[in-house]
Amino acid sequence: MNRLHVMFGILIILFSVPSAAAISVDGVRGVGEWDEGWAFAQTEGTGYDSNGPFGDKMVIFQDGNWYDEDPLTDSGTNFDESMATAGPAESGYDLRGFYARYDPVGDVLYGMSTVYGLPGDLDGDTSISSVIANGDTAGAVTARPITGIGAGEQFSIVLTQDTQSVLILVTNNDVTVAILNGAFPGFTEANVVAANSQAGDAVYEISIAGLSNYFDLSGGEEFEVEITAGGNLDIPGEDRALIFIAVPNPDIDIEKATNGFDADNPTGPELQPGDDVTWTYVVTNMGDVPLENVAVTDNILGVITNIIDKGNGDDILDIGEIWTYEATGTAECGQYANVADVVGYYGVIPVTDEDPSHYIVRCEPDIDIEKHTNGYDADYPSGPQIAVGETITWEYFVTNTGNVPLENIVVEDDVIGTIGDAKIVSKSINNDDILDVGEVWTYVVTDTLEECVPLYENIAVVTGEDEQGTVVTDEDPSHYHCQPVVPLLTPVGIMAMVGALGILGIVTLRRRD
Repeated sequence: MNRLHVMFGILIILFSVPSAAAISVDGVRGVGEWDEGWAFAQTEGTGYDSNGPFGDKMVIFQDGNWYDEDPLTDSGTNFDESMATAGPAESGYDLRGFYARYDPVGDVLYGMSTVYGLPGDLDGDTSISSVIANGDTAGAVTARPITGIGAGEQFSIVLTQDTQSVLILVTNNDVTVAILNGAFPGFTEANVVAANSQAGDAVYEISIAGLSNYFDLSGGEEFEVEITAGGNLDIPGEDRALIFIAVPNPDIDIEKATNGFDADNPTGPELQPGDDVTWTYVVTNMGDVPLENVAVTDNILGVITNIIDKGNGDDILDIGEIWTYEATGTAECGQYANVADVVGYYGVIPVTDEDPSHYIVRCEPDIDIEKHTNGYDADYPSGPQIAVGETITWEYFVTNTGNVPLENIVVEDDVIGTIGDAKIVSKSINNDDILDVGEVWTYVVTDTLEECVPLYENIAVVTGEDEQGTVVTDEDPSHYHCQPVVPLLTPVGIMAMVGALGILGIVTLRRRD
């Protein structure tokens, strides 16, 4: 099994659903701009579902407790003070809700905070500049889209991961960056865009570019963000909260089996030609986020669509869920290998895996011919005796003794010549032109013995070939013999023979004298 966890070096943190709108850092919460669903890994949030769908909302940690929203009037040392000293509204620095989203393509982290009051209004009198004594001033005029955050007010965030820590401070309508620990080469105020507004659905928004250059954003990593808002003069204090941003670790696994064997390495199970083959593809979500658009492909069979077990039946491969696919085929000769690939998506980020499988078919084509003469398997002389005028019947039994079908069957007799298909009297399995495994074809040739031959021998030869072009052959001899006819002696013949013998005897005696 080989894995490619995530494209872009797993530059993923918080991927919202595809329908989420683009974010404009302007201090106004646009319709659909931020998703109210819990972001990944916000497990302490009420109703959080580890299978998603995920949004942008962050759970808040403060004073040892977890909150869906930061409590009202919780500033100061004991988190029990209100910054809205003038009233009648709540303070515009009393933190309420936090949202975050990461764009892995642009390498930009976006953040947004809602507050109980009007952004920039420290004391809650609905004005961003009415009580100068506690620092609630309009602030300097800058080129940034920030208003009402005077020199005595601040909204800051500290990002920390292991030994890396950086402060981004928004005060006097401007942004400054301070490295608290570690190395952030090239990280400046130019990496940050901050904005707030007092119109409409006003919020604090920020974007931080190039974060992957300084933090490890690989799967399973996390970092913390501490947010502080309020007056620099500690009148009456600041509101603080922590959020934890976790990097998803999408992962997927596929295990392919052949006839029940997890045959990653050759040779795999040994099959016979033509056997049924069943491939199973078991796909498991090994990561910590659900996956969509899961697809399985076989490099030989193509896209595999036959899902025989789909877990809970929906189209989302949940964390730990298993889907089982199946494909079937027919075993072919040789060492077979194919590779299954799976891909699933977390947002637009693909995760993949692959797994090979094997089987082997040892193809052994073979053929046999047996020739009989008048019913005798007369491989050796002298075979059956046949008289002149009697019928000779030769039978040729051709059998596929291998494990693959054969074609182009040819039978030759060294005396008679080619024994054509017209001489076939039976095919034991079917009447096609393929000699199947174990099938027997029977050829019959007849003749009449016209001349006595003391010993007759001929040899039958058969050839055939499998679909790979491998030629197989066999031969078998056969024999018969014939006794010459001896004439019967008549009485006249007997007398003639006796006379001849007598004359022969007289001649012999005279020669001795």
